[in-house]
Amino acid sequence: MSDLQTIHGRIVDLRRHVNVHLYHLRPFAPSDRYELWIRCQDGSERKFTLHTRTMPARRGHEVSLIVTPGKTPQVLGLANWTALDGANYVRTDPPALLRPWDSLAVLALGAPLVITWGAAGAVLSVPVALAYLLVAGVLRTGARIRRAAQVDVAIDREAGRIAGSWRRPLH
Repeated sequence: MSDLQTIHGRIVDLRRHVNVHLYHLRPFAPSDRYELWIRCQDGSERKFTLHTRTMPARRGHEVSLIVTPGKTPQVLGLANWTALDGANYVRTDPPALLRPWDSLAVLALGAPLVITWGAAGAVLSVPVALAYLLVAGVLRTGARIRRAAQVDVAIDREAGRIAGSWRRPLH
């Protein structure tokens, strides 16, 4: 079962921020971010930050956000019920198949081989490093595909819930 939560409301404020990078060097992740304020059905307002280039909604639109539970929820999907549009951010944003700490893991795997077997260990450390990077990338891709499917199911479930109470005012 999915551990995702759904937050439904109307967009009160939406701001786009674009980071300018030193010497025009672009990072791997999107440099754009949206700050999104939603007024929930109970009248409370909540702020979310989305690091993405895709925003299929604007101020005043009725939306549902698919988020991870926790102190600072991460928005994984957005369904816009006013424009009948949406985005699965797990699928639309570029994946991070390799992470910075993977280089440390490669060193941790290769160093004992070099220390133990010398030159032969150095030669063996190359296929071990490649195997580690391949396995890490495949496992992260599988997790990403599985999470994208969970977000799709959550959006479909929310669409069914909204269809039952269509055109009910939020205020």
